[in-house]
Amino acid sequence: MLTKPSDSSHADRRGMLIASICFVHCVAGPVLLTFAGLTSLVGISEKLEPLFLLGSAAMGVMALVPAYRKKHGRLSCIALFVSGLLCLLMRHHIESRAFSIEPVATALGAGLIIGAHVLNLRFSRRCQCCEPNSESVCEDGRENSR
Repeated sequence: MLTKPSDSSHADRRGMLIASICFVHCVAGPVLLTFAGLTSLVGISEKLEPLFLLGSAAMGVMALVPAYRKKHGRLSCIALFVSGLLCLLMRHHIESRAFSIEPVATALGAGLIIGAHVLNLRFSRRCQCCEPNSESVCEDGRENSR
């Protein structure tokens, strides 16, 4: 029987999309703008960064917190998400003399955020057998008593 995807599932997918777009924007965007002769657009492009961060944070809160509270109760998703946001927020403040750390921190941050949403989807699907206010056992053997 096919079930309708939950709102959390849609928010997870949107969160992964935003993190992927952010990754492409931050890593590949400047390279593409430089090769295309559009270096004047880099300043405008940098002004979009807060929008990506806010969008990613909003989608993460909308997807991860309800799933944590009502479905799977796993902190690993939230820990990955917060770590990814911290990487994205701190990438401008970490300096290395050997090479630019910013693309690495961006890739790591976006990867952690995407990973958090993927795990959240996986854990939420495993515990769909669990009713939020009943005691039952999920497929992974954990009891769900909410």
